[in-house]
Amino acid sequence: MKISVILPVYMGSHLIARSLTSLLSQDYDEFEILIGEDSGEINIEEREKTIAIVKNFNSDKLNLYINKKNLGYPVNLKYLVSCAVGDILFLFAQDDILAKGALKKIATIFSENENIGVITRPYFWFSKNIHLPIRAIYPPNANKDTIISLTKDVSKKNFFKIFESVGQLSGLAYRKKYLNHGFHNDVFPAHIYPFASILLRHDCVYLKDYIVAVGTEDSQTRKLSSIYESSPTESWLKMYDTIFSGEKYSKFRAWGYDHICRNYFGLIQIKCHARTSLFFKEILILLKNKPIIIIDPKFIFICVSLVILPKNLLRKLVDLYKSKINAKIIGNIHFNESI
Repeated sequence: MKISVILPVYMGSHLIARSLTSLLSQDYDEFEILIGEDSGEINIEEREKTIAIVKNFNSDKLNLYINKKNLGYPVNLKYLVSCAVGDILFLFAQDDILAKGALKKIATIFSENENIGVITRPYFWFSKNIHLPIRAIYPPNANKDTIISLTKDVSKKNFFKIFESVGQLSGLAYRKKYLNHGFHNDVFPAHIYPFASILLRHDCVYLKDYIVAVGTEDSQTRKLSSIYESSPTESWLKMYDTIFSGEKYSKFRAWGYDHICRNYFGLIQIKCHARTSLFFKEILILLKNKPIIIIDPKFIFICVSLVILPKNLLRKLVDLYKSKINAKIIGNIHFNESI
């Protein structure tokens, strides 16, 4: 069973070597890595650095696609998927690290159960030190992999668990022949459309093991304020409306709205890294689609706090909280480093 690792790259020459090292250190041999260099005409020097780094690995598993013009994440992602020849699509990001044995685990799960359509996983974020997790998404069961099926009597709790895990692309895996919906042009849920579509017909395995460490120091969500021009909330809601359309899936659609409209912490990210007007716009979108949150004390507290705090101070407080407080709450996470 061949795995196609899909790796979109943008202004990532200082990070790509670390990610590629973790991928090429896997103990599973049947895989290819498709790298979409998307710096384009924006920074030709950056593009050349990435090309040189990839060539320096001298691996026949690496397939480099150089976009002469910047395509943007969704189009770059779709192009790489169209070039993939593997049975399994495995998404990965330029600033993340893959654990030892991850690809072998993915291949084994798919090969043992034909009805498994997608795989998700727990993961943690780190800034400069991979041994200091600053935020984490936890598995539904820490002792065993969990099979979740929307075709059976899935609980709201497990529905939430799946969709809280798919915001980050690294470590998500799709059985390619089950794809019946393309990767979307909206940035935030671009990779979620096909994942959710497969869920309607096939089972999902939620791994118990942390196979991905997500780097945040150079995240585009912190540096490219333009990605928030299209509302993250609206783009998620459109995804839920599209994939779970019709009366048959009204329960899932309602759960989806509840999931995204109660993600108040997304407001913190927008206030920190986007134009202030977009922050207020996002509040109005949340209220429009879930009016009842106006009486939620947590929503009120977060909104008032974010309005009062200056952006620069808020950024410092958020980073301080993650590194000094949240890191202690999370504690140690077992991660089998590959580099």
